[in-house]
Amino acid sequence: MTLAKFDRYIDRHARSFTERLQNLCRMPSVAARGSGMRAIAETVEQSMQRVGIGTRAFRIGSGYPIIYGECGSGPKTFVVYGHYDVQPVGHLSEWSSGPFAATIQDGKLYARGAANKGDLVARLSAVEAYQKSFGKLPVTLRFLVEGEDGLGSPSLYRFTTENADLLKADGCIWDEGSSDTRETPIISLGFKGITFLELRAFGARSDLHSKWGAIVPNPAWRLVQALATITSPKGVITIDGFSSYIAPISEEDTEVLKAIELDEAGLKREFRIGGWVRAMKGHTLVKEHIFGPTCTICGIHTGHTDAGAKTVLPSTAMARLDFRLVPDLTAQIVVRLLREHLDIRGFRDIEIIELGSAPLAKSSAKSRVARAVIEATAEVYGKPPLIYPMDPSSGPVGAVCGVSEPATPVASFGTGYAGSNQHGPDENIRIDDFLKNIKLIGRVIHKLAATRTRPEVAHEDTRPTAPLPKLKHG
Repeated sequence: MTLAKFDRYIDRHARSFTERLQNLCRMPSVAARGSGMRAIAETVEQSMQRVGIGTRAFRIGSGYPIIYGECGSGPKTFVVYGHYDVQPVGHLSEWSSGPFAATIQDGKLYARGAANKGDLVARLSAVEAYQKSFGKLPVTLRFLVEGEDGLGSPSLYRFTTENADLLKADGCIWDEGSSDTRETPIISLGFKGITFLELRAFGARSDLHSKWGAIVPNPAWRLVQALATITSPKGVITIDGFSSYIAPISEEDTEVLKAIELDEAGLKREFRIGGWVRAMKGHTLVKEHIFGPTCTICGIHTGHTDAGAKTVLPSTAMARLDFRLVPDLTAQIVVRLLREHLDIRGFRDIEIIELGSAPLAKSSAKSRVARAVIEATAEVYGKPPLIYPMDPSSGPVGAVCGVSEPATPVASFGTGYAGSNQHGPDENIRIDDFLKNIKLIGRVIHKLAATRTRPEVAHEDTRPTAPLPKLKHG
C-alpha cells in the first residue's frame, strides 16, 4: 500500500489542520498559573473524538485533567504521549506579537507552546488522514495527553501507578524533538532525568534599610556563597562524591555518539554566544551534551528587583536549580549529596526544598518503534536522521514507559527546528515542518503495522491486556 492517497489528503486539508493548531495555541494554558486549563482539556478531548478516538478524562485530586484515548486495532499497541500545558510566557516586551496570538509570519507560527501543541495536533491530524484514506488504523494507539508537564507531572505519576494496564504497549511515541541547524531531524531514544530544587537562605524577620549591612547577616550573600561551592568556575559540578554515581557510557552508546556531530558554529550564531563551557568541542562536546549531568541555576530572587533604586538589605534569598540526571544518578542521590555537601561546609542553615523530579528513560535503536520512526523519518526528510541515545531534556517518560518490566521502548520526535526557541520569547514552528510531521506519523503507523515480529532488545509484550474503561466517541 502506498501512502500517496494519505499525502494528498494532508495537502488538501493543510489549511484546516493549521487553523486547528492556531485555535489551540490561542488558548492560554500555563500550568503554573492554572487559568484556562479545564477549557483546553475539554477542547483537546473534543479534538480527539473528532478524529475518531474514543476518550476518557481522568482527574487526579485537584490536578488538571489527563485525557486518555484509544483508536485502531491489531496485534500491536503503542502509546502516544502529549501535553496541552505550556511554560510561562516571561516578559511580554520580548515577544514580537502576543504569546497567544498564534500569528503566522514568513511561514512560521508564533505562540507559547507552538512546538508541543504542534506535535499533538500533527498526531491527531495524522489519525484523521490515515483513517479517511485507508479505514481503521492497523495498530492500536493509546493516547495519553496531560496538562502538568510544566509542573513535573504529579498527576501523571499517580495515574500511571493506578492504571498500569492502560499503558501496556510494544512501544511509545513521545512529543519532543526538532531538526538541527543543518536541517537534519533528530530522534531521541530516551531522556535525561531531572530533579528541580529550591535553595533558601534567611536573614532578619523583614527587609531592612541597607544601613544595617555592616552588622546584620545578608541572606543574599549567604546563598551566593553556598551556590559557589556547587560548581567550579569552569562549570564542573563539585558536590562531594557526585561523579562516583555516574555510570560509564556503554559500548553501544559510544558507537552511536560517533555518528553525532553538532553544528558548533551554527549553534553559536543561533544562541549568540562566543564559546562553550570549558572550551569543549567536537566529540567531547557531543558526549557532554548528551551524557553529561548538569546543575543549572534557573533563577535567583532576593531583595528589590523592580524599577528604581531602593537601598535594602533582603530578609530572604531563593535560588532554583535543576539537575539533569544520567544513568545511575537519581534524584534521591543528588538531594542527599547536596545536603551533605552544604552541611560539611557550614551551610546547614540553607534550606533545600524538592519541587519535582523525573527519572531518566533510555531504550535501544533496535526496538520496533525506533526502527519504524527512523525509517519513516528518512523517507519524509530525504536524509537519515540523527539518533540521540538520550535527549538532553527531561520529562515523565519513566512514569509512562517504566510501568512494565522491562521498560517500554520509546522514540521521540517533533515539529520544532533549531530556531524554535522553545520556552523562550517568540517561540515558533514552521508550518512546513508541522505538515511534514503529519506525513511522518502516517508512515510510522504504516511501518509499525508492517514490521515483522522478531526478537527485540526492548519490551515486546504480546499478552492480552486488561479490559479497557468505557470510552467516549465523537
